[in-house]
Amino acid sequence: MNLMKQLKILHFNEFDKNFFWIFISSGALVGFLPLCPGTFGALEGLIFFWFIKNLSMVYQILLIIIVTILGIISSDFTSKILKEKDPEIVVIDEIVGMWISVLWKTTILEFILAFILFRIIDINKPFPLKKLEKLHGGFGIMADDILAGVFTNILVIILIYLAKNLGLI
Repeated sequence: MNLMKQLKILHFNEFDKNFFWIFISSGALVGFLPLCPGTFGALEGLIFFWFIKNLSMVYQILLIIIVTILGIISSDFTSKILKEKDPEIVVIDEIVGMWISVLWKTTILEFILAFILFRIIDINKPFPLKKLEKLHGGFGIMADDILAGVFTNILVIILIYLAKNLGLI
């Protein structure tokens, strides 16, 4: 849904009153971009994680847990405000999913591969992601992207391992 259409649904007094939750759930308003908000949300997550990839694993995991909890709360709140099950402006799920995709990754090749695979998996929603999407509220909004991130991370590990052993990289 484009920005103008969304603003007609969300009256400015509601926007002001709930700005914190909308800001969080929309990935600092990236979700309001008119084209491909999910892809831009994943890209935002990828770029952000690139800058923290050298932090200790404990800090990375702690950050993922904190943002996941904020994501569940904020996406639930935003979906109730907009009266939509999974509003397009909510991209915090893509951000967290992308972070999980690149957890333990350090090279640009791994990051690019993770981004491509994550978007393919997130868009196509193979089993059991489709079932998770049907869960209630903010947890349902976040769950499929969390699992897509796990699948992506594992696939990147396998593909990099195979490429190294075949002498491709």
